[in-house]
Amino acid sequence: MPLITFQPAGITIDVQASATLLDAARRAGVEIDAPCGGKGTCGNCTVRIVSGQVDSKSLGVLTQAEIDQGFVPTCRTSINDSDVVVEVPDQSGRFGGQFSDDDGMELIDAALLPTPDDCRPLTEKINVSVPPAQKADGLSDLDRLTRTLQRQFGKEEIIVPLAVLRHLADALRAAAGNMTVTLTRESPSAQMYPSDYNSSVSRRYQVTALEAKNSTGRHYGVAVDVGTTTVAVQLVDLSNMKVLSTCTDYNSQLACGLDVISRIDYAHRPDRREELRNRVLRTINRLIEQSARHDQVDNFEIACAVVSGNTTMIHLLLGLKPEYIRLAPYTPTVLAVPFLAASEVGIAINSPAPVMISPAVGSYVGGDITAGILCTDLSSDSDEVCLFMDIGTNGEVVIGNREFLLTCACSAGPAFEGGGIKCGMRASRGAIEKVEVDTATGLATCRTIGQVRPRGVCGSGMISLLAQLLEKGWIDAAGKLKRSAPSEAIQINGRQAAYTLVFAKESATGRAIVIDEHDIENIIRAKAALYAACALMLKQVDMEFHNLGKVYIAGGFGRFLELGAATAIGLLPNLPQERFHFIGNASLAGSRMALVSEKHRERQRRHARRMTYLELTTDPSYMNEYTAALFLPHTNPERFRRNHIK
Repeated sequence: MPLITFQPAGITIDVQASATLLDAARRAGVEIDAPCGGKGTCGNCTVRIVSGQVDSKSLGVLTQAEIDQGFVPTCRTSINDSDVVVEVPDQSGRFGGQFSDDDGMELIDAALLPTPDDCRPLTEKINVSVPPAQKADGLSDLDRLTRTLQRQFGKEEIIVPLAVLRHLADALRAAAGNMTVTLTRESPSAQMYPSDYNSSVSRRYQVTALEAKNSTGRHYGVAVDVGTTTVAVQLVDLSNMKVLSTCTDYNSQLACGLDVISRIDYAHRPDRREELRNRVLRTINRLIEQSARHDQVDNFEIACAVVSGNTTMIHLLLGLKPEYIRLAPYTPTVLAVPFLAASEVGIAINSPAPVMISPAVGSYVGGDITAGILCTDLSSDSDEVCLFMDIGTNGEVVIGNREFLLTCACSAGPAFEGGGIKCGMRASRGAIEKVEVDTATGLATCRTIGQVRPRGVCGSGMISLLAQLLEKGWIDAAGKLKRSAPSEAIQINGRQAAYTLVFAKESATGRAIVIDEHDIENIIRAKAALYAACALMLKQVDMEFHNLGKVYIAGGFGRFLELGAATAIGLLPNLPQERFHFIGNASLAGSRMALVSEKHRERQRRHARRMTYLELTTDPSYMNEYTAALFLPHTNPERFRRNHIK
């Protein structure tokens, strides 16, 4: 078999002829980003062939000069019978993002948060005294444990899985029957069949851990948000609902696609589907380990987990085939997942610990949204109609009050995360996040994350730039750069124009940071998709933006968004500033509420049942709204404030 050597790492592996270079890199543990999911359309997985022969296709993303130098896209390059040496470009800047150290709980109305009276976590730890074995009483160890628990909880069914049963004999005798039992008190059918759930019906009590001591004071759980871009884990003391630590990092699936569609495409083969599952599990488990180590908690002491994510991310986490999510009639394998054991999922906590997956509503409105609205007045008995927006690679929207909940999702694409932008990057150190443009010269002054020399521009930086260029007169409503006045920052090349944010001598890479009109168009399309979704939802209930009481903006991107700039380009509606509420990672905060409170778990299930899912792809009026929003700020500009950039 041919040998493939990846430089500068110096890793050599043998592979089957006809395998792609991307698959070979994955096998070798060499990280190469493929944001388009391996379709050969982005050019980000490009490497240089130092020696050897390969068969390469789809070279349209590369210039002739790059092809002449030996550059190829790994996802469309297959290996023949010769040995190959590959040079992999620097992948720095992929990680180290701008993450908050909390879930934004301080941004949420205290009236919506669980109170001490609501503290009824997903699992409970109780200290019991099990009578010792007696001759000829006919009772097994399990019988005596079951009778002890039934004396406390009534004649309910007690389930003890084999993994726990194996520890029963020693645990009973180690402390003369004095032991701590961890159990979950919710019926599995409550999650699997939410429409049939009734809190008054009989439940099964499942024992998930036994300890030969009184350990009721050490009872922990984790809330997990599995985002397309980032994963966040929060360690919670279940005895008092206190958050001990929050850890966040990029979802390592990013190397296989920036958005859900790219990852669905990447997952068409079983081995790649398993790769995606392992990647996200490694991210989750690494963050759990960081949190546990920080607070001196053993993983065995983590008794339960609540996991929220969009429908595709949950399918990939569970190893389910996601293909039919994107194919008509857009049917996922599952919306409400039954309770699973941590060992089944692969989450590194107590093996039999219950894992609750937040219920989804549709193919593109997942459990991250049903968890997120727990943080808003949409979860209360308010008559006031509110709008909830989760801004990311997918844009999810919910509108409603105590009478109704209407929801939809739009494909905003990766532009808000810096994807699809030639000099774009995620919100990490060196990313331009705020821009000021000089009215007279058109030149930009930039602020970067970390206050270091710029490496590229992130989504919030692009919004800031477009708002400034629009206000200062350097682009028109169609996103075209001004050609009639000279500016050192604007370069004209035929029908296309480009804008230099940072000149080569001022950047961290030694290359100029330039955006062109195609990049501007990508941002306009993303903002148009989100605004059009909101406008269509309001039209469905015969309302307009000014009728809204509150607008909630969730997601990591939303937390760092300039309100004035977002309004100026038509991403957000023209409403008084006090109506906007940024609530951070609402998915994580809502997961924590569900983790600690049965009331909030039932509230989340009830919301999932109440939500009416609107499929935008089947509604012809959505395209009309979208087309109208493909201008800065809109074809109806009086809807928006001008000169409102702060």
